[in-house]
Parts: sequence; structure tokens; C-alpha cells
Amino acid sequence: MVYEIIIIGGGPAGMSAALVLGRSRIKTLLLNTENPRNLVTIHSHGFLTQDGKHPSEIFKVAKEQLNKYPSVTYQKEKAIDVKRDNNGFTVKTENNTFKAKRVVIATGHKDNIGSIGIEGLIEVYGKSVYPCPFCDGFEMADKKLAVFGDAVMAPMFSKTISHWSNDVIVFTNGEKVEDKELLSNLTKKGIQIVDKKIKKLISIKGQLTGVELIDDTIIEREGGFLPDTKSTENTDFAKKMNILTETGHFGMEFYKVDENKETEIKGFYIIGDARTGWSGVASSVAEGSEVAAAITHQIIEENWKL
Repeated sequence: MVYEIIIIGGGPAGMSAALVLGRSRIKTLLLNTENPRNLVTIHSHGFLTQDGKHPSEIFKVAKEQLNKYPSVTYQKEKAIDVKRDNNGFTVKTENNTFKAKRVVIATGHKDNIGSIGIEGLIEVYGKSVYPCPFCDGFEMADKKLAVFGDAVMAPMFSKTISHWSNDVIVFTNGEKVEDKELLSNLTKKGIQIVDKKIKKLISIKGQLTGVELIDDTIIEREGGFLPDTKSTENTDFAKKMNILTETGHFGMEFYKVDENKETEIKGFYIIGDARTGWSGVASSVAEGSEVAAAITHQIIEENWKL
């Protein structure tokens, strides 16, 4: 079962790449487990024409639209291994083995909210506490907001969150902020730091209403943001290939790729959250389109020389 390209992962990045490759009439296999990171949220925002829709609704339409392109094969299968060989790559799933000259990794990340260790956080995550202000800041504007995180990232992140609300409190859950200059700047801007341990978050059907501290004090809050969801890669394919990484904003690690999203290994591409840890829907769709166009140009050049 040989394809020109295998895309592993069917989120916004992977589906977008498959769409452009389908329109380029390139024989493509898309493998998807249909268990996306963003299913936890109620609405997806910031993606033109799809603003406010549930992620599953966007995915349903995307899957239906791929059906019109005969060169694209969609299979609900989990890829478990990727190996490089003389002719390209071999991808094994739980049931099959596939081969292709090129592989696009679009498997994304998974959030590990439970590992943060705040009781009640799982219940509000994606409903009234979010990781991305560009995705959900508009809906949380002018509310009493909390920023949950460590003593480094949370205070820094609160600067961004204060653009959407003038009532922001940072909860470091027992950690002391050592940066005196940062503390002074936050105080001047009216951002309070609470460094007592959190006992639990209080909520009603996913709506945050308060933060209860270890001393039983309850601070009223209407929503919040997380600078770090403790996310990890859904797959270890890139790590096993020893793809180089570098450090970006807030200390996040991302894979090094060229302008075509191709790694140092020829024919091995990484896009979306799988590359950056957090891309957002619109950026992921753009990366999927860009990598597919780049691959199409590469194939045209290869065929031209034959």
C-alpha cells in the first residue's frame, strides 16, 4: 500500500494539508485517531468563517469536503511507528503497513491538566478557564479573571491577559515570585499576586465562580487562563528521528524546520501543534496549506527532471 505522501494526524493542520494535496491530485493517505485536543472546548474562535463553531462541527465539514478528492484516502487508524528506509518511509498502524516517499507529522499535543495539581481545574478547563486569550479572550473580556501557573510564567502571562480585563489576579499556588521588578510593575498595573496554596476551584457546571485558598479564603473569579497546560506530544515519531529542536516563547520547545516545514531529514515534515506545542486553529490550517503547496512544488520539480 504505497502513497506519495502519508499525513499522520487529522486536526486542522493535517486536514488542511490533505485538502490542498487532494486538489493537486497527489496520492495521499491521511491517518487520524479522531481524538483532538480541542474537543474539551465548547467553541472554536479566530478562524474566519468558522468563528464560534464547535471543533467537532468544523472537523465534520472538513472530512466531508475531502471525500470529493479521489487521490486522498482517509482512514481512522492510529499510527504506531514511522521508520525511514531507502525509498522513503514505512508507517505502521495497529492494523496495516503503508509506504510513502514523504511523511507529514500533524499529530499535535495533548494537555495534562490533572498534572497541574489544582482540584477542580479539570471541571472548568475549556469552559471558563482557557490557555489562549486570542481564542477566548473576547468572551472573557472585562470579567474577574484568574491566571493560574508558576511564579515565573503566570506573572508574565498576566500582562497579556490584562489587555482583556482590568481585574486580573495571579495565583501561583504556593510559589513565591522572586522577580522584584516584575512584582512592582504588576502592582502598578493593578495586578495582584496571590501566592498561597489553592485548596480548590469552585464552579457551577464548568463556570468558575471562585478560588478557595488553603486558609479557606474564597476569592471570587468569573474565569481564567493557564499559561502552561503541561502538554506533551501525542506521538514520539519526531523524537525517534532525532529531529533538532529550539526554544521559543515562554520556554516552549519546538522542532526546527525550513520554510517548507521540512526537517533536516528529507521528506519528513512537521506542522501545527506537533511542531510548536501550540499553534491555534487558523495558524495550523495555514501551515497545512503551506506544506502541501511546498510538497506539490517539490514533486513537480522531481517529475520535470525525469
